[in-house]
Amino acid sequence: MAKDEMVIPILETLWLAKKALECMPELPKDMKPSHIRVLDVIYKKYHQNGSVRVTDVSTAMQITKPSITKLINELVEIEMVRKTIDDDDKRIVLVEPTTLGKECVQKYVLDYHAKLAEYFSEMEQGKYLSMIETVEFIYQSMKEVSRKNDEL
Repeated sequence: MAKDEMVIPILETLWLAKKALECMPELPKDMKPSHIRVLDVIYKKYHQNGSVRVTDVSTAMQITKPSITKLINELVEIEMVRKTIDDDDKRIVLVEPTTLGKECVQKYVLDYHAKLAEYFSEMEQGKYLSMIETVEFIYQSMKEVSRKNDEL
């Protein structure tokens, strides 16, 4: 297969992957997929450490602190997360999931992932790892092409 003949099937597969993401359960009012990702990180880190700093979430997700702060503030507004100031260091903002936030993670992350795992477990591990590696390669390649186009 010629190099340029590979482009269309790859882009069509990415379109299909996007359509697969659209099959995910509908989120509660005012919630975005990025909120679920942040809430999941807060939930997991809270269970591991008992406390979570905004910086911990930013580092774990490799997203800037201002971007994470914006998302966390949106989660506070819809009562999924609670913010407090550290007792020992007033400069540190701590976050924790509310009861509603924990229920949301249970339904939209833990339970949903468990259901998907039943299906995904049928995939051979080699194909699974190859798929992840391939998608990462495609993402990096497309990001590089986009960066070079922006330089023109």
